Formats: sequence, C-alpha cells, structure tokens
Amino acid sequence: MTTLLTIVLLLVLLVCLAVNYYAAREFYKAAVIKGWDDRKYFWLAFLAPIAGYLLIVALPDRSGAGMSALISDDLPEL
Repeated sequence: MTTLLTIVLLLVLLVCLAVNYYAAREFYKAAVIKGWDDRKYFWLAFLAPIAGYLLIVALPDRSGAGMSALISDDLPEL
C-alpha cells in the first residue's frame, strides 16, 4: 500500500512541476514581449510562482509598442 501511495505522490509531484514549468514559460514569454528578455524572469516564475507571476505582470513595457495608442495628436506640445 505504501508503494502505491509513493507512486501516486510522485506522479502528482511530476504533474505539478510540469504545470509550473509551462506557466513559468508563458510568463517568461510575456516578459519578453514587454522587453525584459533575461532568463531570470523564467526562473523567478518557476521557483517562486506567485511572487514571480505578480512581478512579471507588474513589469513596465520597455518596447513602447502600446504607447502610440496613448499619445493623442490633439495634445499640445510642452
């Protein structure tokens, strides 16, 4: 009975690691899109999931791709 429990726990652990890996990879892709291409953002999301996810979500956009929608031609130059 204990060997069956051990096998089930190992399978659950492997599934959790796989889900965490794929989530960290997606958050790393989001960081790269924002212009932050260091691999440390993958490892941060993988090793500290909740804190890493929140940090990547809070990263500012370095590429400036979304800024053109925020800048209006109607605004006067300062």
